[in-house]
Amino acid sequence: MKRREFLAAVALTSVVPFHAAFAQRTVQPQIVGTPFRQRWPDAPYARNIWTMEVFEDRLYLGAGNSANGGPSSNSGPVPVVSYDGQAFAEEYTVNEEQITHFYPTGGSLIVPGHDSRDDWSYGNLYRRADGRWTKLRTVPHGIHVYDIRAYAGRLVAVGGAFDQSISAWISDDDAATWKPAALLPNPALAPSFSPAGRNATVLGHQTVVVGRFWTLLEIGDALYASTTAPLRVGEGEDGLRMATLFRFDSARNGFQPVAFGMPALFPGVPADGTRTGLVERWARIGQETVYIGGWQHNDHQWLPIGLFAATSPEKARRLALPADEQPWDILVRDGRLYCLSARREAPDRFRISVTRFERDLGKGKLLLSFDAPTFARSFAVFRGRFYFGLGTETDMGVPLSDASGTLLSTPFIP
Repeated sequence: MKRREFLAAVALTSVVPFHAAFAQRTVQPQIVGTPFRQRWPDAPYARNIWTMEVFEDRLYLGAGNSANGGPSSNSGPVPVVSYDGQAFAEEYTVNEEQITHFYPTGGSLIVPGHDSRDDWSYGNLYRRADGRWTKLRTVPHGIHVYDIRAYAGRLVAVGGAFDQSISAWISDDDAATWKPAALLPNPALAPSFSPAGRNATVLGHQTVVVGRFWTLLEIGDALYASTTAPLRVGEGEDGLRMATLFRFDSARNGFQPVAFGMPALFPGVPADGTRTGLVERWARIGQETVYIGGWQHNDHQWLPIGLFAATSPEKARRLALPADEQPWDILVRDGRLYCLSARREAPDRFRISVTRFERDLGKGKLLLSFDAPTFARSFAVFRGRFYFGLGTETDMGVPLSDASGTLLSTPFIP
């Protein structure tokens, strides 16, 4: 779709009423811009706005592509782009193929080194504090650093590693140094575990690249990792099994596997022998953790499974969305959960929606819905407005959209 056609498509948007008292109110998205087009003019996949985060009164956007097989494979380095409500600014450049997360903690904003373009002796973190960016090349054996979280007075990071038991690290000195997390046995599942992986040459030496830890999330009072980590189990057990959920044990400096295969975190979703389900987005509301499940797709990317809520890994339920809508992002504001979703209505037309859930996570209320040339992959609330980052994906039955990477905006509806 050409830019003129895209402008027309947005301008002619229809809006679903979000409350009876405002039945006549309509909302049309405004086009803010396409900030990554200059960096990737002919690569819509690399322009995907994978994530957004508000920090120090600026909206930060993540883009790039770390997939080895394309399209636009290994698209780094990636500019760190922010928006102040008036204009975009390129603040910094990370030597990574993709920015997938921004993590605010302790007065700083951290970008995990998703797929480093440096050698793999260390993985990277990038920190914005006191108005400046700093690169921390301190994560040993960190091929990928996908996620990071402050927990129990420490920093915990996960990703993809080599020459250690699992792809996780712990820091006791605010990311200055890291040590590998231990693989802890779980006698309830098997008498012993040992890491498994693929043999590879890294830094000129033969080693083992172990399974990936993708996302850190809190459920109840515990920290978990959503993983694709093959483990060899004890004598008498069937050989190799895929561990999909680990629980962090701060006292013992490690992670313990608690589920193999498709865990109870995705109730009602049948196992798929060719794909692995992962937790991709999550947020806490009240005593529950709400999360989007995703099938691992195109190397480091994902396709939505559904929206779920859990008070423990054993007590999960699926939350309903508008018919045929697939969730892409969630956020919590003032004790309410907002879910961004989309459904395809034509090859170049998607219906984008925002559904609001109250604290009890009962039936959701559709707040707004509009048409766009492609789906919105991420959203945020910034300065009293919703912002939507358009994306595109492979294997969705439609061509890649040139509208990918466009930022749209509507008034915020509480």
